[in-house]
Amino acid sequence: MATTSSPQIPGTLCAVPGEELSNAALIQRGVEIGALVAEYLACAGAAALRVLATVVNETPMEGTAFDRVEALGAFEYLKSAASARQADLACAHEDAIIATRKSAGVREKNPSWGIGAEVALVLRQPRCSGVEFLHLSRVISRDLPLTRAAVGDDTITFHQAEIVARGVRHLKKENQRLIEELLFTDCPLCFSGGDALLRESIHQWALLLEPELEEDSEQKARAGRYLHVYRFDAYRMRIDGLVPVEYGAAILQVLAREEGRGQAAGDERTRGQIAADYFLTSMTGFTDHENMRVRLNLVMTEGTFFTGEGEPALIPGFGYISADRSRQLLLGTWQNPEDIEVLRLYTAPGAGDLVAMDSKARVISGKLKWFVMLRDQHCRTPGCNGLIREIDHVVQAARGGPSSVENLDGRCRSCNATKESPGWVEETVPGVRHALRVTTSSGQMYESVAPRLPGLVEQLLWRLNADRAANPVAKDHDKA
Repeated sequence: MATTSSPQIPGTLCAVPGEELSNAALIQRGVEIGALVAEYLACAGAAALRVLATVVNETPMEGTAFDRVEALGAFEYLKSAASARQADLACAHEDAIIATRKSAGVREKNPSWGIGAEVALVLRQPRCSGVEFLHLSRVISRDLPLTRAAVGDDTITFHQAEIVARGVRHLKKENQRLIEELLFTDCPLCFSGGDALLRESIHQWALLLEPELEEDSEQKARAGRYLHVYRFDAYRMRIDGLVPVEYGAAILQVLAREEGRGQAAGDERTRGQIAADYFLTSMTGFTDHENMRVRLNLVMTEGTFFTGEGEPALIPGFGYISADRSRQLLLGTWQNPEDIEVLRLYTAPGAGDLVAMDSKARVISGKLKWFVMLRDQHCRTPGCNGLIREIDHVVQAARGGPSSVENLDGRCRSCNATKESPGWVEETVPGVRHALRVTTSSGQMYESVAPRLPGLVEQLLWRLNADRAANPVAKDHDKA
């Protein structure tokens, strides 16, 4: 390893005043650049990684078409190597936390509680994604040495390593290793044929080695069926789910039948539109898709509601819609005018936070619950954005936290349970809008601020224009 202080070691970097430290000069002096960078990373740790990331991101990449494509491949290797090291670190962190808790007699039945959630926070992902990453990391780093080594020497990508881990993690350890050996004996055929071929090869060998898993997998498929509906973009929702094969086959047959009937009758809709409309009718009973009566919380400014201003309105949990569309939803059509109930809430000037409400009740219900859900819109854990399923005390009631708007937030079920992990602390933070601070078991801190509500954008634009009028230099700079 290179050093910066010992001139006796060949190929090291010695600080000599006035001496050139360019790449060419260092190489001419026999300095091993790779070893020097490795020592810097080992000494400076996470700070060095951030410097390296900044340098990689800002260094211009020039050259021929071949050089550019070659750089793309090199970056993929860099990305895979970084992901593999993340997996190693996640496992090492988990091992250390479990050992500490076991020695202290804390969470003995489930000593890994909350670790996946902490990994999710630092990766800026939802909790379920962080837990899944930790599970796959265990398999790749601990159980699949050939796969981990192949990522390290650029034989496969980390994405391919994850496919291997998902395919074998339910098998016995000896069968995991055997399939891994089969994969790399046939390499690169298994890894160059695409993800589908890789999955099929692993599945084929798994059925051969442990045929009893077929029945178990079928039971898990039935038990693990689910359906999720979530926002895709400003105008659409995505319906996603997993069902057993026989369920899916039945659904496909029914949709194909309805699509065929529609097209045979001269229906102008596409097959996809017919399937979507039939699905909606089957689920809700609505046959008039233009005039569906549903309960809809709609947040808008008084100017948008009464005087035709253009401030977008908010459907809490689903995002913004245009001012015109919000007024259409309120008024309905001349055939089906809507009955509406207007409840007025006001935001604090300049901050956009809803006016506070208080309750001495331990159980959060009624308008207090609705108020918090309206303010938060999504799970307040940073990076989660899941649907609000529970109203949570930021500071637990057992620790003296009151059932007030200031000490309440909306959470998905998994994030609400995670805060009971040992060493996990949450607290409210004074400032712009409703804010809270999360301190994880390892001491990392994250802040969450309630999203903006309609009306605040107008205030921000007014303030920006006022600042520009008072500072013409900045205004001219923006134009330039």
